[in-house]
Amino acid sequence: MKQIHPWLRNLFYVGGLLSLVAGIQLFILSEQTETYFAWTIQSPLTAATFGGFYFGTMVFGFLSGREINWAHVRGPALGLLVFISVTLAATLLHLDKFHLTSQNGLTMMVTWVWMLLYVLMPPMLIFMLIRQVRAEGNDPEPTLKISAWVRTLLLARGMAGSIAALLLFFTPQLIMPIWPWALTPLTSRVLSAWLISFSVVDWQAVWENDWQHLKIVAIGYIIFGLLGLIAMARYAGEVNWLSIGSIGYMIYLLSMVAVGVIGQMQTRRVNKG
Repeated sequence: MKQIHPWLRNLFYVGGLLSLVAGIQLFILSEQTETYFAWTIQSPLTAATFGGFYFGTMVFGFLSGREINWAHVRGPALGLLVFISVTLAATLLHLDKFHLTSQNGLTMMVTWVWMLLYVLMPPMLIFMLIRQVRAEGNDPEPTLKISAWVRTLLLARGMAGSIAALLLFFTPQLIMPIWPWALTPLTSRVLSAWLISFSVVDWQAVWENDWQHLKIVAIGYIIFGLLGLIAMARYAGEVNWLSIGSIGYMIYLLSMVAVGVIGQMQTRRVNKG
């Protein structure tokens, strides 16, 4: 059995801790990003959404660090690489929006920590993934395959998420008018990083086709989906509830929760058996 490389395990823990901090900055302090975050997010709903997603990533990180089997963390690892790479691209495209020269020492420190992390993390993670792939060992035998309708749902989610992500990143002016709440070009592109990383995890789940490999993904998906919905309810005044975009986005989040709940039920059944 191929085990997780110690360097990658440590990176998961570090990523989990950093995601916890970002979750607090954005989900809890959603209306104070001008002081406590790397750039000012005018929409508290956007900040809370990103913060909820960071809390989900925290769960991915800490649970992945506790795992032994590499096959059980491939999805979160690949999703993390895609997310930080696209977020770095969004950051570089909008450097003028960041608090790099803020008069507030805390704000400037937070901003430069963001810059260093997103510049250094992609090459570090690529290096560690190469070491991981080259490690000796095989995958465990499948224990419980994913039913065809769930794989179809995952494929559909991955396709919808990737299309939305491409539009948000490359043509934000086209999708911002139909998004459930107000976005800016920067927040559009950062949101695209989340959506494309979720798509990668969806497609990896289809490829794995084994609930046991997806137990961490299942837990994370419940948190991602629920906190995304809670953020919308918390700032309901920002949401155009009757728009097609709002309905589609809520279906997307609910499908994420559904996949997570089904995955938890299936993995518990396997473990009890």
